[in-house]
Amino acid sequence: MRFVKNEWIKIWNQRSSWIMLGLLIVGLIGMLGLNKYFTDASGTQEERRAANEETITFYEEQLANETDEAYKAELEQSIALAQYRIDNDLPSEGTMTAMEGIDFTLSFSIVIVGIFTMVIGASIVSNEFGTGTIKMLLTRPAARWKILLSKLVATLLYGVALLIAGLAVGAITSFIMYNSSAPIQIIMENGQIVEKAMEFNFAEQLALNAASTFMVVIFAFMLGTLFSSSTLAVSLALGIMFFGSMITMYLSNYEFAKYIWLSNDLAQFVGEGTPIISDITFSFAVIVNIVYAIIFLAVTFIYFIRRDITA
Repeated sequence: MRFVKNEWIKIWNQRSSWIMLGLLIVGLIGMLGLNKYFTDASGTQEERRAANEETITFYEEQLANETDEAYKAELEQSIALAQYRIDNDLPSEGTMTAMEGIDFTLSFSIVIVGIFTMVIGASIVSNEFGTGTIKMLLTRPAARWKILLSKLVATLLYGVALLIAGLAVGAITSFIMYNSSAPIQIIMENGQIVEKAMEFNFAEQLALNAASTFMVVIFAFMLGTLFSSSTLAVSLALGIMFFGSMITMYLSNYEFAKYIWLSNDLAQFVGEGTPIISDITFSFAVIVNIVYAIIFLAVTFIYFIRRDITA
């Protein structure tokens, strides 16, 4: 615990750690403010009616110039739904609610926090080698694995702290900027208009994306341990993070692709999402992620424990 505390303090003593926290908060408020600018006004009955009438006008203009019968039917249905919103004094389809703002906050925060935590994970060990402070660190009367584990735990705690801060700021901002009433989904079923409360499975979204982020972080942590250059470790980790889906799609025609870690990203299963490789199931993906996590951690700790630190 003492080593984790020391690493935690070292992380927050870096200016870059505070800059990343600031970028997360400013980015969240900025994106939510931008969404507020584009969302339809819904504070009064007149604003709600005007927004819905504008929607109807837009669809009617498209309908007048449309020749495809299937698309014309979709446009007529959209007009009917907008008219239903007027008749029942409901916000337009372009209106964002506080709950939708929180849903956006969660999605945005997970991506940004994943990137920032990965950067910390890739550099927390390699920086020690780059500056030479690793020699002094390993002179302490403690097992090497404990020192390395404390760095990994501190990195993950940093990510958790960023995520909590982002969700708190995003939730408060969403309730200030947007309508706090429950978001309603208006759909057509068997020729009848039906109101349904929109569902947000925050727990599933958070759990699966957190698991996906954890895999990226321990991969970056492994690279940072294997290479003395934090720049190289961060670059490789970012490359995998941003181009992982492209690599998966390129290899998807090969049988071995289903056993690659990138093909089993758990974030693919959020909501009604489907994996890039169709025959990958959720349980299979969980097993593959566990196997790769063990491999990443084993390689990291074995290499660090056996690495020769010259004076």
